[in-house]
Amino acid sequence: MRLGVVCNASIREEILEKCQSLGIEVYKNADLYVVEEGFHHSFLPCIVFHPEHLDELFTMLQMFATTTTSSKIVGTQDDAFYVISHDDILYFEAVDAGLLCHTATDVYRIKEKLYQLEARLPGDRFVKVSRSFIVNIDEVARIIPWFNRRLLLKFERSKKEVEVSKNYVGRFKAFLGMR
Repeated sequence: MRLGVVCNASIREEILEKCQSLGIEVYKNADLYVVEEGFHHSFLPCIVFHPEHLDELFTMLQMFATTTTSSKIVGTQDDAFYVISHDDILYFEAVDAGLLCHTATDVYRIKEKLYQLEARLPGDRFVKVSRSFIVNIDEVARIIPWFNRRLLLKFERSKKEVEVSKNYVGRFKAFLGMR
């Protein structure tokens, strides 16, 4: 679930710091909003809080800490474990032997299945582009029309490429707001 915060600028930084310390990622487009009293009329569903009761809000936010997505992925390479930040990930690839996480310079093995990983990745950054690939859209530099109604994605920091299959082109374009 994606959480959003709507409040006065005077307390926003304190709330965002608390969310960050709990490992809660805050989104502009969220499934649920934590909204300061008086701002809640246009944000539904929401949890309304009063600025004088931030301690109660922080207690409630701790419940979300275990259910929100993590901004890290743990992968293995050469029998060692590595913590990989979402910012470093280009894409995930499902292969016969499991799941691979591609960065600009390395490839890591992930123990999850693609559908499990997709469920816990931030939906505003990662998009499924075929049965075997999930791409970090923030790392895509170019989108090239390709053969047979497909698209080719080229990355900012790498020469690696990923195809958007024709069955996923419509969803991919809708994700980006393309026509």
